[in-house]
Amino acid sequence: MFLWRMGVLLEINRHFPFQVALSFDEAAMEVLEWLDEAPFEWDMYVDLPENCIRYCFRNAADAMAFKQQFASSLQRRAAGGEH
Repeated sequence: MFLWRMGVLLEINRHFPFQVALSFDEAAMEVLEWLDEAPFEWDMYVDLPENCIRYCFRNAADAMAFKQQFASSLQRRAAGGEH
């Protein structure tokens, strides 16, 4: 089972090398809705050791668009204690 999971992660990392990690947040549904409408391919996985979700993209431009949309606003929300 462990080897299967590692194989899946290696496959994701190979095909989607540009990744943005966000902490677990109730805004996850907003993120998923945005990604479902996005014109590019993406993947994701839960990174338990880092306590985050890794959103994975094929190219840097897609990762940057995602990061501009979510990373800074979620980081501000977490720093301000807003939910």
